[in-house]
Amino acid sequence: MKALRVAVAAVAAWLWLVPDAAGQQFLWNADFDFRFDNREYDVMATARSETIFGVRLTPEVGLGWGRGNAVMVGLDLFSDFGTTTDISRQMIVYYRYRDDRFDVHFGRFPRRHLMGDYEKAFFSDWIDFYDSNIDGLMANWRGRHGYVELAFDWNGKIGAGQREKFMIFSSGRLNYGAFYGGYNANMYHYSCSLEEPGVVDNILIYPFAGADFRTVLPAFSKLFLQVGWLQSFQRDRLYVGRFVNPGGMQIELGIERWGFGIDNTLYLGSGLMPYYDSVVEGQPAYGAELYPGELFYRTTAGVYNRLEIYWRHCFPSGVAFKVASVHHYDGHGWGWQQRIELQVPLSDKMFRKHPRPKDETARPAADRPRAKAARRAE
Repeated sequence: MKALRVAVAAVAAWLWLVPDAAGQQFLWNADFDFRFDNREYDVMATARSETIFGVRLTPEVGLGWGRGNAVMVGLDLFSDFGTTTDISRQMIVYYRYRDDRFDVHFGRFPRRHLMGDYEKAFFSDWIDFYDSNIDGLMANWRGRHGYVELAFDWNGKIGAGQREKFMIFSSGRLNYGAFYGGYNANMYHYSCSLEEPGVVDNILIYPFAGADFRTVLPAFSKLFLQVGWLQSFQRDRLYVGRFVNPGGMQIELGIERWGFGIDNTLYLGSGLMPYYDSVVEGQPAYGAELYPGELFYRTTAGVYNRLEIYWRHCFPSGVAFKVASVHHYDGHGWGWQQRIELQVPLSDKMFRKHPRPKDETARPAADRPRAKAARRAE
């Protein structure tokens, strides 16, 4: 909290001492994120039962100047219910540039600023909530018919009991009338610690194509069919020495009207996490640390299906609420997930009498990634 108070004082002093410097502005935002996620997976072979229940608040302040420049500093405050009364804190600090087409970030910034729509084989719900910040940089370009994004996240510095880890990931989409194509890609470098040798390369790509039927049925807020191929290239340099290449087809269908929706994802192929159960000297070697995606994709039965039935509503105040029932099948059994989410995005622009010119900085809308990407790409 001391660092945040110092940052606020520094920004206020700058604005008072240099009132006309390049049209600078005092910027602030605060995002509130509440999640209840109960998981009942006892009969499944790929995941375990647990409950994720917590709340996050991320206040930020900063200085904006010129046409889209800003430096922001803040805190990521997180409380994991049922574990401790303490609140975990992580500093956020980054430079950003944003205009009508480009968005660039350098520093530690919230994961929600990503534009790309990444499949759950790439980033799980657990990663989205517990690893909510990117340490590195991100750049994206958006045009009339699509977008492309590239990001670098350094999430592990070598040390005692700490492996060196980083990932480079990207997403893109191109729209052509009712049809579209795109990709997700991720290269995860999972290296050694001071005690443990070895490096694992974990590469995953997902080219896809689909159709958005809202062009012919505009009454629906979502109506699409998408088909793609998940392909992995993995190599344990020390213990295996060669690449293994699991992969498979993925089919997705989504429909929504009046806030009620159904999303179904069907994966048909081999397990995408061949090193998950690796053992070295009698101890687990990698596990979930090597695989940031949903663990259902390590299925040994050649199939995984995810069915989500939900209702969501965005109130005029900007408050977004969602309740969902999610059903998983991994070829061995069914699992049930119940979710409640509430997000409240606040910012300085909500309380201004006059709107900011569109080429100045603005925070991304708080929305589902697929809907966000579709809106910006249209």
